[in-house]
Amino acid sequence: MTHQVRRLSLTYADLELHEQYVISTIKEDQVLDKEQIEEMREIFYDHFGDRKWVYVSNRKNKYNVNPVIYIDLIQRKSLIGIAIVLRESDGALTANFEKQFATIPFEMFDNKSEALAWANGMLSQN
Repeated sequence: MTHQVRRLSLTYADLELHEQYVISTIKEDQVLDKEQIEEMREIFYDHFGDRKWVYVSNRKNKYNVNPVIYIDLIQRKSLIGIAIVLRESDGALTANFEKQFATIPFEMFDNKSEALAWANGMLSQN
């Protein structure tokens, strides 16, 4: 059985909402602030409800985000992990800094396949 994928194109991000994870690709040169994070959070919670889910950040573009926003995203217990797909080695430095603010599992990967395998593993454990 295949599941439906809901695709949304926001002014600052493209989202692929799957049954138990979201793949987020933030658009080039965006600066994410509290308003955008709040909008995404509402989309995620409308889509996932109380189901466990994983956030997969596909970092193919350069953008800025205040790492404190992870606190906002994690306010509900249904988000169980954050996977970061890095395209450039300098992105690891930023992701490691962001990881300090995460209170749930937060891992970095070289490609989307590895990130999704990890996400599925997290989901099967919870």
